[in-house]
Amino acid sequence: MNIYRILHLVASRRIPASVKLLGLCMMHLVGRRTIGIFMDPVLSCNLRCRMCYFSDAEKRKSMHGMITGSRLDAVARALYPRALKLQIGCGAEPTLYRNLAGIVRQGHAYGIPYISLTTNGQLIASGYVSLIDLVRAGLNEITVSVHGTSRKIYEEMMPGATFDRLSGLIDCLIDVKSEFPGFKIRINYTVNSMNMYDLQGDCFWTLWKGLELDIVQLRPVQDMGRTDWNDFDMVSLKENYDSTIGNIIRGCKERGITCIAPGREQLDEVATLQDGVSSVIEDITYCYVSPEECYKSDFNPDNDTYESYHRRNATAIKLLKSVWSRKERMRNASKKLNYDVK
Repeated sequence: MNIYRILHLVASRRIPASVKLLGLCMMHLVGRRTIGIFMDPVLSCNLRCRMCYFSDAEKRKSMHGMITGSRLDAVARALYPRALKLQIGCGAEPTLYRNLAGIVRQGHAYGIPYISLTTNGQLIASGYVSLIDLVRAGLNEITVSVHGTSRKIYEEMMPGATFDRLSGLIDCLIDVKSEFPGFKIRINYTVNSMNMYDLQGDCFWTLWKGLELDIVQLRPVQDMGRTDWNDFDMVSLKENYDSTIGNIIRGCKERGITCIAPGREQLDEVATLQDGVSSVIEDITYCYVSPEECYKSDFNPDNDTYESYHRRNATAIKLLKSVWSRKERMRNASKKLNYDVK
């Protein structure tokens, strides 16, 4: 399966809203896999990236906890049979979790078609976590967060990380890719007024020389609350769009790499209201799991299953109504990226 093809279809403006919603409703009713599980197994991070809330000392004090084995088993029983994707690592660093391979192995045993790890990669480079063991356990993709491609910008934007370990990670990725050619490598780059210049010319591509990238995602910086970074003005990004974000989009096209990036006109839409269709789809399919949360505020994985929860809430009826009635498509605030899959 190609999870990015599915993303492209969901994001497409050419598919009528009613068709998207009717398709989701039918898949929901017949028991197909429709949800994406986004899991933070541990609420901690080894870095203090300037654009992240872990750069704030007070916020770090409130971020704690680790998912226990019994909790994982309950979540797996309740949700994994309906999961289309399991992403391990969202706002925290998953490689700090001691039994990371166990999470991957369990997801694979439940037949989840696509399992991804989002990480800064520093602990993989240092040998604390074995990437090859994760791939052998069933990991399909790694997403590496990199917020600079030159030594100076990378280390300035990601305090606690070193450019030398990033180079070591790239060597590790090359080795894994040679043994598992189907393993996907995705780069996540959050663009701001400082690091956008690392996207100009060949700087970005020089860093990854020798490594076959599969996906590149460019995300405009967002206001995450109290962080060390405070410049969220999109003016410079728009003015330099063609030589930065546009440059990477063109480079991806030339190299046959999937690119997830906003158009110039979408830069102002980063934190606006979602359209009603996106809100309905996200409400059903987005599932966040952490030591403190699981899917919905009234969902208890010890007692609920995906099916029992949605029967109790008459979700199928609500979905059918949303197909025909715009009033059922409530617009919700979201910080999810407005993007095109290219």
